[in-house]
Amino acid sequence: MPCWNGSIEIEPLPGGLSNANFVVTDAAGRHVVRFGQDFPFHHVFREREVMTARAAHAAGFAPAVHYAEPGILVTAFLGAKTFLAEDVRANLGRVAALLRGFHREMPS
Repeated sequence: MPCWNGSIEIEPLPGGLSNANFVVTDAAGRHVVRFGQDFPFHHVFREREVMTARAAHAAGFAPAVHYAEPGILVTAFLGAKTFLAEDVRANLGRVAALLRGFHREMPS
């Protein structure tokens, strides 16, 4: 892909319900690559996902989008974990503050 800087290393990234996900490392760092298609029946449209990801990054709530084309999304790799229900309960104040900020500061 044209977004890579030098040679790359690829490793699978487990998870995701409708995507094939990989961590790609190049000279610039680590990135997440998501290959996915639209699923209109489930209201999944990748073009909207890219727009939402860019807006969420601009508001400080998501990793930077480095590259996108139909069916492919490349973002910065955060090395974070997805919260389980018990994680949300244990961090409810932080989660609520992030959601309030998201709704208050989301760019148009």
